[in-house]
Amino acid sequence: MRFIVVPAVAFALVVGTGAVAMADELTNLGSELKGEMGSVASEAKGEMKAEQEQMRESFKSKKDEMKADAKAKREQMRSEMKEKRDALKAERKEMKKGAKAKRDKAKKHATEAVESLEGDTH
Repeated sequence: MRFIVVPAVAFALVVGTGAVAMADELTNLGSELKGEMGSVASEAKGEMKAEQEQMRESFKSKKDEMKADAKAKREQMRSEMKEKRDALKAERKEMKKGAKAKRDKAKKHATEAVESLEGDTH
């Protein structure tokens, strides 16, 4: 009986130790997986942050570009309006010159007419 008990106890010790070793390995595997998942999550978070920053920079660049385009268009419109305004001023000035010349001519003709009438009456 002693011979049967010793191998049974030895077998139980081996099996029990193996189970403890297996449990220990599973615990190690679990912590490794947990660490790996944390590392992957940290990497993904870093990538997302970088991508978000890149998008932010892209939007800022587009916004700045749009502002610059709008400013350039406003400046162009101002320039065009100034040219049109200057052209209208020049046209008005020419019209005033023409009107003055007509008035002067009419005044001269009127003066000549009066002088010729006065000359006839004397």
